[in-house]
Order: sequence, then structure tokens, then C-alpha cells
Amino acid sequence: MHFRIDFRWDKLIAESEARRKKLLAARDHFSDLEKSLSQFASLASQFNGWYENAEEDLSEIVFTTSVDECHRLRDDHTNFVESLSKKREEFKELEEVDAIIRSYHVHVNPYTWFTMDTLEDGWQCLLRSVKERDLDIDRELKRQKQNDDLRQAYAKQANSFADWLKTTKEHVSTNKGSLEEQRNLIQRKSDEIKKKRSFLGELEELSAHLEKAMIFDNKYTPHSIVTLAQQWDGLDQFTRRLLQNIKTQIAAQGTTGVDEDELKEFTIMFKHFDKDRSGRLDHTEFKACLRSLGFDLPVPAEGEPDRAFEAILDVVDRDRDGFIRLEEYMQFMISRTTENVTNTEDLAEAFQALTENGDKPYITASELYAAMPPEQAKYCIDRMDKIPDVPGGLDYHSFTAKLFQSNANTSLNSSTMSGTA
Repeated sequence: MHFRIDFRWDKLIAESEARRKKLLAARDHFSDLEKSLSQFASLASQFNGWYENAEEDLSEIVFTTSVDECHRLRDDHTNFVESLSKKREEFKELEEVDAIIRSYHVHVNPYTWFTMDTLEDGWQCLLRSVKERDLDIDRELKRQKQNDDLRQAYAKQANSFADWLKTTKEHVSTNKGSLEEQRNLIQRKSDEIKKKRSFLGELEELSAHLEKAMIFDNKYTPHSIVTLAQQWDGLDQFTRRLLQNIKTQIAAQGTTGVDEDELKEFTIMFKHFDKDRSGRLDHTEFKACLRSLGFDLPVPAEGEPDRAFEAILDVVDRDRDGFIRLEEYMQFMISRTTENVTNTEDLAEAFQALTENGDKPYITASELYAAMPPEQAKYCIDRMDKIPDVPGGLDYHSFTAKLFQSNANTSLNSSTMSGTA
């Protein structure tokens, strides 16, 4: 009896130990599984976060504004592609953990909705995006190289044209020689300037190509088409005014008592004070020029108006725009140093000298505006008769006759009134 009890007790202990070992083995089994499931969920979450950020970066539109910027984009993309090898190792680790989980015949992970299949699909999608972006960058680099060629083509012509504008203005501004020689040189330059308008047209076409390609910066030149067009127009206007001024001076030699040496002195002094070669003087420069020419302009007391200089400005700068143009200055100087025109023939010859070739029997509004201050030109235009069958032609002969007739009547009336008094 005692023996049976001992036997059964030993058997119970042995079975209990065996069960304990089975339970411990099961616990270790599920503990390893739990660890693998948790590890997979963690790694999958990290991989998916990286994948989403990478996919977002790869899906950005490839658009740059320069070749250099495109090269930087290419370098960033190359660095990213090189980093994929490390990510591939992390992906292999995921595959290994997934294989462990599958060895437990477990197909659902309670810690994540990610599966190896979805992650593999994402990885393949990423590789396709990498290839597509690589092609996009190639296309963008090709586009930017074409844009850079456009920039350089425009810059080459723009810089050349800007240099020509500067050189031509310097040549015209520093023109020397007799009045006839100056007139001939400026006339040639004026013709050259007009011909250069076609070159500006070519630049405008290149600029239009740049605008169409959405190119708004150019490191190869500081000159925009708007600035160059303004400079060309300014040079054209400046040369035309200068040419008309020279013609006026030549006409003044024949109709007044001023000689060429005096006209040269006036011109030299004007150019001396026209530091920026703009063809005009501000009031301070004009006053200094007059004093250099011997004008007695006393310095007013502090707080007092400069009446003597203001009286001169009333004649020269009637519109008070703050500047004295060369033609206004020369007209003032000639009027101060010459005798008045005394007959219609002299005045008619003066108007004839202002015409395009100095020999037309009529004059146009544009020729008057080019040679005179605006208010004086308008005065003549409003009072000159239009010539039939000559578009824009104005009769300066009848105008001078009327002008002298009016002056004669005024003088007669003045004399009559004086006698009556």
C-alpha cells in the first residue's frame, strides 16, 4: 500500500515537471513571437515613414531657374539614390523578421496593418519614382542648357549694343572741328543710329524668346531690352537735337553777327559743365557756366532771391523743368551776343537751315520741335500756314512775312502813340 502511494506520488511529480517544462517552452515560444511581431511593427512603421517622405520628395515638380540649380538638384538626387543601399539592408531585416513570424504560422500582426506584401509594393513604387525623377532631371537640365544658350546669345548682342551706344554718345558729345565738319559727322552718326534700329529689333526678338521660356534673369548681362530701347531712343533724340543745334549755329553765322569762334566757345563751355553728357544742365551747372562765360551774377544775400539769375531762367527755362537743354542754351547765348534779324530773308534762311537737308522751302512740326524749346515751336506751328499737297509741310515764308508785318505795325503804332503824346 505504501509502495503504491510512493509510486503515484513520484509519477505526479514527474508529470508536473513535464507540464511545467511544456508551459515554459510555450511561454518562450509566444514570447519570441511577441517580440518578433512587435519588432516587425516598429520597423515597418519606421520604413513607411521614410517611404512616405521620400515619395513626397520624389513627386515634387522638377523646375529650376538655372543650370547650376539643376546640377544641385542632380547631386541631391544622386545622394538619395546612393542612400537606398542602406535602406535596402533595413528592408532585408524586415524580410527576416517576417520570415520568423511566418515560421510560427501566424498571418496577422495585431500591432500593425502593414504586411510584407504592402511594404514590397511600396519599395517597388519608390524605385519606379526614382527612375522617373532621374528622367525629369535630365529633361530639366537639357531645358536649362537651352535657356542658358538663349541667355548668352542675348547677352552677347546686348553687351555689344550697349558698348556701341556708349561709344557713339561719347563720339557725338566730344565732336570737334568746324561747324560744317561737326554737322557732317553728326549727320553720319544720326544715319548710323537709325540703321541700328534693325539691330535693336533682333534684340527684341531674342528678348521675346527669353520671355516665352520664362527666363527673367541673366547673369551674363545687366542690360534689359527696355533699358536698351530707352537708351537708343535717348541717343537718337540727343543726336537729332544736336544736329539741329549745329544747323542753327551755321544759320546764325549768316544771319547774325556771331562768328564760329564764339559758337565754339559756347559749345565747349556747355560740354564742360555737362558732366554726365546728358545734353542738358541743371540750374547750378548753368549758373556756373554763365559765370565762366563772364556773366555778372552777384551772389545774393542769405535768404534773398537770386533775381538776376531768375530773370535769365524766365527766358531760358520757361517750363521750369529744372534743366537747360543745349538748344535752349545756344539760343539764349546767340540772342545775347548777336544783332536781331532785320529782314524776312534772313529769318526765312534761318528756318530753311532747320530743315532736314537745309534746303527745303517748307518745314515740319518735328523739325521745329527738334530745334526749338517746345513752347516756341508750338508758337510757330500754330501760326504757320499748311502747304497743300505736302503732308506736314508748314510755310515759313508767309510766316516770316506776317511776323515782320506785325512787328512793323507794332512799331508804327508805338511811334504814333509817342507822337500823339
